[in-house]
Amino acid sequence: MLGFALVGLLLGSGCAADAETGQNHPAGAVSASGSTAGRLPTPAGATPRPGSRAGLGAAPPAAAGCSGAARPGTSTSAAPSSAGYLGTGGGDVAASVDVGPDCTVVVGGHFTGAVVGKARRLAGGGSGAVLRLDATGRRLLSATQVAGDVTDLDVRRSNGDIALATDSGVRVLDPTATAVRWKTSGAVTRVAIDASGTVAALGGTTVRIYDAAGRSTGTVALGGRTVNDVAVDDRSGLVFVAGFTQSGGPCNQVQIPFVRAYTKAGTLRWTRYDYSAGALAGLCADARADRLAMGRDGRLYLAGETAGGNTVFSTDGRSAGSKAPNVGYDKYTQAFNTGSAHLTYVARLDPASGALQAGQLLVTRLTSGRGNTIKPRALAADAQGRIYVGGSAAAQIADRDNLTMNGRRLKDYAGGDAWLLVTAPDLRRRLLWTTWTDGGTGEVQAVAVNGPVAAVAARVDRPAFHTTSPVQAATGGGYLAVLPARR
Repeated sequence: MLGFALVGLLLGSGCAADAETGQNHPAGAVSASGSTAGRLPTPAGATPRPGSRAGLGAAPPAAAGCSGAARPGTSTSAAPSSAGYLGTGGGDVAASVDVGPDCTVVVGGHFTGAVVGKARRLAGGGSGAVLRLDATGRRLLSATQVAGDVTDLDVRRSNGDIALATDSGVRVLDPTATAVRWKTSGAVTRVAIDASGTVAALGGTTVRIYDAAGRSTGTVALGGRTVNDVAVDDRSGLVFVAGFTQSGGPCNQVQIPFVRAYTKAGTLRWTRYDYSAGALAGLCADARADRLAMGRDGRLYLAGETAGGNTVFSTDGRSAGSKAPNVGYDKYTQAFNTGSAHLTYVARLDPASGALQAGQLLVTRLTSGRGNTIKPRALAADAQGRIYVGGSAAAQIADRDNLTMNGRRLKDYAGGDAWLLVTAPDLRRRLLWTTWTDGGTGEVQAVAVNGPVAAVAARVDRPAFHTTSPVQAATGGGYLAVLPARR
């Protein structure tokens, strides 16, 4: 299979097993990409293969550093430098992605074939894997199998260390994924690492906080709630937790979202939404806080969902009587004629105080004009404050019939779009709203942006997805697209 041959070519003889020692890789050891472990490799601009569509409206980012700003496309068109499937097994999925300080694209998930055919294996390694690709997404730098499926990852912005959430525990790897800095036991679903190396890890309803050496500094236990995500901020020194609680009261049974901030010792600092059932003032739509992200601009971002427009997301999060600074400018950003369809909500908050700075509802529309379901599963923001959010959507996002990718019109909606939206910082303009499904169905699982590079990871439920200059030829259950800046 071409995928296996490709990996053998790229990884060469550097695929020997590495012991999961918890120590740094020996000095001078060479990774599969040819870089020295512990040294951040310079991203290489790949040369398009003959017959590929690479270069149509997209150029590789600068070879040094990871500076500049991503230009994702126009409102209805994008030109990824690379887009294609990962893995081959039915359970394969690209669950997480981030962009390192050197512009390396780091992907985590469950992969059983193709690009991980000759992966290096840390002790206890299985079907969980970390893939590292160059800044165009066209060249695989390394593939590392780890113990436990990777459900989430976050790259330390100061040095490139990779924090993993797996069903075997937290793993913090060095920047080349050749050695384990430290690890824990116990299943973890979400993880975040800040520039100082502090890690917040979610397992069930408990968030555990660790310092850069893996020592525990605090624990947050939220029994009786559903906890969905964590984020951590070295500037404010806070750890953020999001989810929802099920309550009764005047609304009978209703889901109430919460965002909470804690010190690294686990002391509560502030909370938003998190209303008591009796304080909802008739805002009875079920609502959840699904995803958190620390933007590259130093602000905290929230993505949630609400079953209709009669929602606590219309408030500023402090009291049900205070209006949110939400921005709505067309039928896709205003909740009318929606019934109880699940809508996406995205917001920017001040991390130190929790103050809501801006927010927006997202709605899909049937041809009749009635609102339809759109759910968020991925969130990021760049240094300019542009928001990247993605997930799954029922028919249809704005201009769905006119979307193009690398100059070609995408096939019609086929029953579950894996979508990505990029908004202007003030939320008053869509810079890009597209799907990656091209006659297939699926869900965007993660999105990341750093400097000129944005990356999207998705789960493929049914092909086809858009492909251009893919890193593997085979069709699989995982998917990755990379959007570098256009010169």
